[in-house]
Amino acid sequence: MKAKKTQQLSTAKQRELGVELRRIRMRAGYLATDMSRVLGWPASTISRLESGLRNYQAGDIAIYLARAKATPHELNDLVALDRLPDNGYQVRSHPTGFPDDLPLMKVLDNGSQSITTYNPVEIPRQLQIEPYIREALARNGHADGPALDTAVHTRLASQAASLRTPGPFTFYLHEPTLLARHEDPVVKHEQILHLLITSSLPHHHIHLVPDHLALASLQTGFTLYRHDQHLPLVHHQQPTTSLFLENDDDVAFYEGQLERIAREALTCEQTRGWLMSHLAELELELDHRHRQLSISHPDRLPQS
Repeated sequence: MKAKKTQQLSTAKQRELGVELRRIRMRAGYLATDMSRVLGWPASTISRLESGLRNYQAGDIAIYLARAKATPHELNDLVALDRLPDNGYQVRSHPTGFPDDLPLMKVLDNGSQSITTYNPVEIPRQLQIEPYIREALARNGHADGPALDTAVHTRLASQAASLRTPGPFTFYLHEPTLLARHEDPVVKHEQILHLLITSSLPHHHIHLVPDHLALASLQTGFTLYRHDQHLPLVHHQQPTTSLFLENDDDVAFYEGQLERIAREALTCEQTRGWLMSHLAELELELDHRHRQLSISHPDRLPQS
């Protein structure tokens, strides 16, 4: 029974292809019924193909794309994607530290019923405020300019899209990340305040992972995506590539890691208490800096 159920669930590659097919069809101004008529396929086949729920035949993707007026570049890229083995491992390259633009990333962010993230390095991208995003991308080598502005806008837009789904969203943040001193103190204050506000939203569960819980096997963050109609999937981000894992053993490993993290992490209420205490410390620090500035450079203070 278990094997039969697994066969009915879509894979990440099928969903990525389906979303791209739908995007190209809609750009051409075609309804699904138009494609059904042009291709001679049942409307249900078009729907399931674009939803990633149908195992298509060799050549179907190329035929669909040709009829939907795909560009030669799109045709080549998606036919190449179609030919990749669907063996539970998918790799996608992306700019340093920035997977947000990947079509598969958008599929997962916008089409998952639950998202669970552990990040020992930085605040998860779904919770970053605009100036924190700029600082994080700059640390990864992104130069200031239009390209950085576009990346920041893309990340903020993906947050708005993904967090509209019902959830739940569970985030495990490492304590040293929140205590890091490399951010501007004002940015850090605003980021902690944002975390505190977000932690009060329904279906948003933020947990602090104490400093002593060091997982030697997990030097980078990962995210577990779940959906009733799709195989569970783990996104493991490397500096310039993203690895997507769907095999049962791989997913089970990360589920086990999350169980271990959950046992050691602070509860949501304890985390809120920690955030409020840290926010008060940051406010005292900012007030001290303000007083120091007033003594050494009174001309820089705003006039009342």
